[in-house]
Amino acid sequence: MEKKGFVSLWVGNVQSFEELDRLLVVSYSDEGDFIPSIFAKSFEIHRYDDTVREAEYYKEASNDLNQLLEGFSYDDEIVPRFDTLVKEELPNDINAVVLLYNFGPMSRFSTN
Repeated sequence: MEKKGFVSLWVGNVQSFEELDRLLVVSYSDEGDFIPSIFAKSFEIHRYDDTVREAEYYKEASNDLNQLLEGFSYDDEIVPRFDTLVKEELPNDINAVVLLYNFGPMSRFSTN
């Protein structure tokens, strides 16, 4: 869901840069309809702006989120904020990071 000023973070493990790239590829039908990536389908994301997505694969996995986020856009702002949220090292070593800018949490609600 598009939310100005939000940054959403996904972390995980993949076998290679090529696999990460394959998971993130979006396409369009002949009629111009958006076909979500494997990543988007996995998280039930109907659409996001691929031009404000960053992703990185690391040959050496780490559980230090600060280190993993170093070098991303706005890292001087997002690293301290995610550090405050996580408050400690990640429970597992990871080698893949995906950031979606201007994409916030999805609200779920029901009406009676």
